[in-house]
Amino acid sequence: MSQFPHINLSLKNKLTFTANPVNVVPLPDGEILMNFASQPLITKLNANLEIVWEKIIQGRNANYVSSKLSASPDGRLIVIAGITDMRILDAEGTTVLHTVEHNSWGWFLGAACYFARDNKTIWYVLPGDENENDKLQVMDTATFEVIASYPLLESQQYAYAFHSTPNNGIILLEASAGQEKTILMQLQLNNGVISLVELTQCSDMIMGNFAPSGKEFVMAPHYDGPLAIYSFPEIAKVAEQDQEAIFDGSKDFPAAEPDNINYSVFFVDDHNILVVSQFGRLLLLDRKDLRCKAEVMPEGIEFTAYNLDGNPTTNPDYIFDYSSNIINVMIVHDMLLMTTGEGELRSYGLPV
Repeated sequence: MSQFPHINLSLKNKLTFTANPVNVVPLPDGEILMNFASQPLITKLNANLEIVWEKIIQGRNANYVSSKLSASPDGRLIVIAGITDMRILDAEGTTVLHTVEHNSWGWFLGAACYFARDNKTIWYVLPGDENENDKLQVMDTATFEVIASYPLLESQQYAYAFHSTPNNGIILLEASAGQEKTILMQLQLNNGVISLVELTQCSDMIMGNFAPSGKEFVMAPHYDGPLAIYSFPEIAKVAEQDQEAIFDGSKDFPAAEPDNINYSVFFVDDHNILVVSQFGRLLLLDRKDLRCKAEVMPEGIEFTAYNLDGNPTTNPDYIFDYSSNIINVMIVHDMLLMTTGEGELRSYGLPV
């Protein structure tokens, strides 16, 4: 008998690509912008995952640094942050409006840009050299003039990710040093001056998202620690749950290796949190007690059992762990989006 009730999700739409998407960026009117790990291609999709246009944007991907894609909230500007430059394009991806050249990012590093919600500024990170730290800069979107700059962490040690908050004047910047540590910083721009505060209470946690209420955000553990929820704007820890309690001896996937949280957690609404597990499972937690209330079963998602040597097995006595064909899970435009090992982008309704 299954330990957790199942929530079955019907597949709404899917699209198959020849390379795995690395960035999925929301645009106005339910549209989506994407780019890929090994191709100089940008694709625009409509809300039904139908291709609107595709553009070849030449760039250099190396040292496991893929170009990072972002777009302004009004959809007028696209930014490609690559290994040696940052290019600002028009909405159709046909004209390069401005280019910022910089030192080459090191292995596994890089940073996507961030557009303020009022469309007036672009925030981005430049890699440092041997004698200077990485640098945070803010650019005016009308003139492409740099209006503020701030020295960040030591040179070429972190990959960076920006996160919007319910307060239009506050941005979160996440810095990840591979599997070693993560740092979360709070950014503000006041009278042309950047203020930065390191949120030490969130150290070695991985940013999830904000609840629709805007009063809380959820973070995943970096390793075997608990899932945690923080208040906003106070940014105080208000709840946490050990991973053992979340999985609590799950009977559906017996294995020598216990399942755990695989870096990804999301508020689906104010009362439910979605956890992506190491095995590729999707567990729905009740916000009140942070215990699993159901397992989400998207149509077309399959699991493979593996033995200790990493080979597929059907013998229950030799199962070490499992893996599904899910690569990434996102919530975009009130849809559950997944990329899979088959090069597919799949869309489902939300599991609430």
